[in-house]
Amino acid sequence: MTDKSTLRENPAVRAEPTGIGSALARDPLAREVKLLGALLGQVIEEQAGRDAFDLVERTRRRAIAARQGDVRERDLLEAELDALDIGRAEIVARAFNLYFQLVNLAEERHRIRVIGRRERAARGAPVQDSVAGVIGRLVRRQGLDATETLIERLRITPVLTAHPTEARRRTLLIALRRVAREIERLDDPRLTPDADRDVRRRLREEIALLWRTAEVRSVAPTPLDEVRTAMVFFDETLFSLVPTLARAVDAALDVSGSGGSRTSAGPPTGARPPRVPAFVHWSSWIGGDRDGNPSVTATVTEQTLRIHADHVLRGLEAVATRLMQTIAVHASPEEVARPLATRLARDADAFPDLDRELRQRFPDEPYRERLGAIAERLRRTRAHLSETPGPTAGRYDGPDELDGELAELQATLIDDGLGRVAWGGVQDFRWQVQTFGFHLASVEIRQHASVHRAALAAIREGASGDRELVPGVSLDEVLETFRSVARIHARFGSAAVPRAIVSFTSAASDVFDVLDLARLALGEGRPPDLEIVPLFESAEALRSAGALLDEILDDTAYRAWVEAHGNRQEVMLGYSDSNKESGYLAANWLLLGAQAGLVASARRHGVELTLFHGRGGAIGRGGGRIDRAVLGQAPGSIDARLKVTEQGEVVAAHYSNPAIARRHLELVTGAVLLASTSEHDAELAAAAADGDPVMRELGEASSAAYRALVYEDAGFAGFFRRITPIAELSGLRIGSRPPARGRGAGTAAGSAAAAKGVAGVGGSAADRAPETAPSIDALRAIPWVFAWSQSRIDLPGWFGVGTALEAYRSRHGDAGLDRIADLYRRWPFVTSLLDHAELSLARADLAVARRYATLATEEGDAERWSAIEAEYERTVALLLRVTGRPRLLENQPALQRAIGLRNPYVDTLSELQVSRLADLRSSSPDDPGFERMRRLVQVTVNGVAAGLQTTG
Repeated sequence: MTDKSTLRENPAVRAEPTGIGSALARDPLAREVKLLGALLGQVIEEQAGRDAFDLVERTRRRAIAARQGDVRERDLLEAELDALDIGRAEIVARAFNLYFQLVNLAEERHRIRVIGRRERAARGAPVQDSVAGVIGRLVRRQGLDATETLIERLRITPVLTAHPTEARRRTLLIALRRVAREIERLDDPRLTPDADRDVRRRLREEIALLWRTAEVRSVAPTPLDEVRTAMVFFDETLFSLVPTLARAVDAALDVSGSGGSRTSAGPPTGARPPRVPAFVHWSSWIGGDRDGNPSVTATVTEQTLRIHADHVLRGLEAVATRLMQTIAVHASPEEVARPLATRLARDADAFPDLDRELRQRFPDEPYRERLGAIAERLRRTRAHLSETPGPTAGRYDGPDELDGELAELQATLIDDGLGRVAWGGVQDFRWQVQTFGFHLASVEIRQHASVHRAALAAIREGASGDRELVPGVSLDEVLETFRSVARIHARFGSAAVPRAIVSFTSAASDVFDVLDLARLALGEGRPPDLEIVPLFESAEALRSAGALLDEILDDTAYRAWVEAHGNRQEVMLGYSDSNKESGYLAANWLLLGAQAGLVASARRHGVELTLFHGRGGAIGRGGGRIDRAVLGQAPGSIDARLKVTEQGEVVAAHYSNPAIARRHLELVTGAVLLASTSEHDAELAAAAADGDPVMRELGEASSAAYRALVYEDAGFAGFFRRITPIAELSGLRIGSRPPARGRGAGTAAGSAAAAKGVAGVGGSAADRAPETAPSIDALRAIPWVFAWSQSRIDLPGWFGVGTALEAYRSRHGDAGLDRIADLYRRWPFVTSLLDHAELSLARADLAVARRYATLATEEGDAERWSAIEAEYERTVALLLRVTGRPRLLENQPALQRAIGLRNPYVDTLSELQVSRLADLRSSSPDDPGFERMRRLVQVTVNGVAAGLQTTG
């Protein structure tokens, strides 16, 4: 990890970084990485001995030399790694794994430095891609009034999901946040030598604990474990982030973006009523997503809402208590405004003991007394909603009641000459109440359309409630889901569970089935107040999305239901399964076409459409820069509304740090605003008119190439199982959902394969045999993408693109590629599409992947691998021809450098993984060292994921 000379425990020593280059010595990121590497080296020597440290350091140096083309060092590295016994291999794997975790924190900290540096360099003017910069451009382009009207309609809904793409344990996540806080302290220029030594002591202590913390979960998390993990991000970041972001957008309306000049002569933000609503609203599938996860039950969903309520009401109570300590305004009884005096009298009647205490503590300080009563009411509301012991009389009936009291308090403060207080801390409080309510995030229930069909069929047949519809899910449980929603609405309000998502919607009846089941579950009573959201993810559903929505909205009874919900209709688009079915380029083209069809259908029917983008973290599942993707959506599809999933490790990447979280949401907000203007829609429409025929041709060729490899080759599923660690991933226990859908979901072929016990692969040698490999249909998109990233191929993010470009050139000549290059420059959809494919290609490494290819030795495997290699080379060459760049990521030197610096360390983990995969697959589960070897492979999986900063 560092030179031996840096192992002396001298906190004042900042040796030059090794293996990075002297040019980076002046770089604060390089210094930080060097420091963390040095501390890790000390911990390794303390915990595992000098020989272990020498092994790790020798491995590191050889890995760097091998990456630089030293064949001798590469051969020595592979020979030594392959010869290591299990204990020494574990030390190397754990060292490199932990190194990546620490480097990721350092890079996160450096991103924050860069953000701050850019803001300081702007000297008070808005940074170009900040939300202030975007609003400034909009104001200059369309005027202040039009911009304010657009912001009033703005609604952004991130949806946290429980998809298992976060390979790190919750314990590890929390520990890493402690390390991050210590790293942040090192940036403080006021740090004294004693304080600096203390920071390094704490870092050494935390790294020692991390070294002794198991990287791999011993048991799979339950759905409620996943709920509690999500609460970490709420407590650490999201609750305080909301008013900060709203304030940033509100302040941007005061500045035109040109030289920092004001847009109006009125008072600035904080001294006037806000012009920005609470526009970010959080949703969650965690504890509500039933599709393929029988562990999510009606009871779990109700418990989820209780956990949510406990956290959010504690947060709101803390705000009320803080304001109580802050607004210490003196006023004699005759000076207290009548509305406030009336409220205080009601508080005295409701809480006589508390009233006496507050009057004694805060005599003649009416605002403090009022806020003390608000805090008490919030405590009692929490006791009621979370079912914790405590008095519940005097609680709030709902968040609107609290918001009304705060509005009244604001009015009193304004009349009292304290407008800045009213529009400051009290307004922040209101934004939090309006955003989170008493439910924190809207839990959405999701189930597969085939389960609903099976439930209705069972009811028509007169089946008993205990009939199993799919493994682990009975008819009673499906009906109980709707009964639980009714109970949740009665207790928490309809915003707590507002929507039902129908996976793999293929017909209008799939939407109507939900209402039929809800009516049957509740008898003659009105169904729960649920909006029904069809999820289109198959190629056929995406192609016919507009016609399907027409059919749904043409139904008289359903249309009445939509009108009862404000004439709004939400439709979800699935990026993951569409990619797995059609390939990267074709799926993205299908999704764009679906958007256009849905927009046209919604306009025909006069309904407000919200498109819900089911994006994953990896490129092969719709991942990448969301702000760039937003700008490339179909014209009219954004219209000031964006709803998008935030999955797995993406949640930690976006929301662990408040500064990065704000930056992420500012980018998204700015992109949504820009994408909602008529000017932007006109530019998109013009580019699409030129590009549609091109993309149609590219999509068809790409899909044909992808499906020929993945679906039309009967031996491909076995090849995939052999060349990737897909079987071993199932033992990681990174989520409560199984890696394959069970019986009754998806296609018939997929159901049959899933019924063989796919979720339990990795047990016996027979289980791991190629003939029992799950069909690609049955396998979920997440482990599909995760496995390809582990073998350093990243196939779902690029395969088929090269063949499509080559086919287009063969028909249209080099002029055809020039036409695509023109679209790349003009059409944000094509720009995002090809840039994200380029990133996926850059992360892939076929030199390392060839080692995984040696694991696939069945008939036809060599040809399959040759096809992948050829497509990779073809795609790189033709993509660079279109973009005009000499090599991948040439326009992103920081990212290019980061990948280059990480590769030697990832290579080491990949070598350990691939060699142990061969040993693991040739051994029996009864062998004494089998479990330990499997655990070593799982540690390398975590390390590669941390090094590549992607899973699924």
